[in-house]
Amino acid sequence: MLSAIVLVLVLFQAACGFIVTLDAHETMCFYDHANVSDKVTVSFEVMEGGFKDVGVEIAGPDDDRLHHSKQDTMGSFTFTAMKEGRYQLCFDNKMSTMTPKILMFQFHVARAIEFYMDSSKRVDDVIEQATVQSMINQLSAKLGAVKMEQEYMHFRYRGHLEVSDMVELRVLAWSIFGPMMLIITAVLEVYYLKHFFEVKRVV
Repeated sequence: MLSAIVLVLVLFQAACGFIVTLDAHETMCFYDHANVSDKVTVSFEVMEGGFKDVGVEIAGPDDDRLHHSKQDTMGSFTFTAMKEGRYQLCFDNKMSTMTPKILMFQFHVARAIEFYMDSSKRVDDVIEQATVQSMINQLSAKLGAVKMEQEYMHFRYRGHLEVSDMVELRVLAWSIFGPMMLIITAVLEVYYLKHFFEVKRVV
């Protein structure tokens, strides 16, 4: 039972994604530590704002640039850490003059099998089988991608729902405003014609 609980907690932690708002001319960086042979997975998608593009830079220890792009809408990168140290993921919105960007991303480090085989490096003694951990790592990455896609679809649904509600409100307002204007125009025309054909008698 305890093993199942730990397995669920590991999967939940690995599947966590983040949604951030990047203001105009702002740069936002995130960091995580990786050992040699760890699998580092980075995925992101711009959900709203302008042309839905941001600058992306991934760097390793000693400021080794692993990826750099000025305008990306979405992307997914997986690589093996060649050095032990802090890895950096940065997003910048320097291309935008005044439009903030809302983006969703995942920055996950999956430990290598050797990490779980060496009991001196492992902080827990619950997961003993390296093959099980390998399956957990693969399942965690896929679960994170599914969760990220679901969050993106939910965000899109809320956006479409707001547009639909706004259109419905405008149609309702126009359906009331149109007949009211027609009735007012008809009353004014009747009043004007009655006043125009009125015969004034001089006593």
